[in-house]
Amino acid sequence: MSKKNKKKKVVVSTSNKPNIAPAVSKKRKAASATKTMQQDFVFNKDNYTFVFIGLGLIALGMVLMMGGSMPDPNVWDESLIYSTRRTLIAPIIILAGLAVEVYAIFKK
Repeated sequence: MSKKNKKKKVVVSTSNKPNIAPAVSKKRKAASATKTMQQDFVFNKDNYTFVFIGLGLIALGMVLMMGGSMPDPNVWDESLIYSTRRTLIAPIIILAGLAVEVYAIFKK
């Protein structure tokens, strides 16, 4: 077959909008794609609120666990060291703060 006998095919589009996009560099395409995509964050405002509440509870528990010094360094007072506030209430508040932190992480 010779070149003169080959027929050219012509494709006609019937749509009004052409599907041809202007040529864009890869850098510009990536930059525009990130601008148009909506960023989907893992945590929202409620999660951060619970995180800060949990941190506050943990800090409160640590402050309750702290103690002052003995009034007289020559006398041992067990009621100051082994008080209910230090041995029971403060650890419960710290554990409650940790539970709030876990809830803040898993809340959707």
